[in-house]
Amino acid sequence: EAQRVGAQEANQFQSQERNQGFNQSSSPSTRSGIVIGPANVPYAVDDAQIIQAQSQQARKVEVTVTAPIEKLLREEDYREPHQRFLLILSNGTTVLVANDLQYGTYAPVQAGNVVRIHGEYIWNERGGVLHWTHKSDEPRHESGYIDFNGMRYQ
Repeated sequence: EAQRVGAQEANQFQSQERNQGFNQSSSPSTRSGIVIGPANVPYAVDDAQIIQAQSQQARKVEVTVTAPIEKLLREEDYREPHQRFLLILSNGTTVLVANDLQYGTYAPVQAGNVVRIHGEYIWNERGGVLHWTHKSDEPRHESGYIDFNGMRYQ
């Protein structure tokens, strides 16, 4: 079930979108997992945590990043279905987001949208992978999420 942000918050998000030139869909689409709201999404880029993790070649660290989507990639159905897209960071590098659709929810994003994502980062020579962007199915692992357009996809 999707819950909508209040009218005042929705107007604030729409105003931010117009000011930043984003064309973001407001209707959530779910395949599995849950969609909850409101998600107070700051649209200003905040990628310091993930850039630090890249510079340290970190593996399996929890990070939160707010960044624009550079490119949508083909969904991967090998083993488990994943929604995939690239974030472009302020240092010019990209990070692959692999959103597991078996446990999480499809986020209706497009190239150019700014998203806030919390998940587990694993460094690689291409810039790294951000996964576990869904509600945790294990008590030993922190839950992740994707905030987009005033909604939280988990």
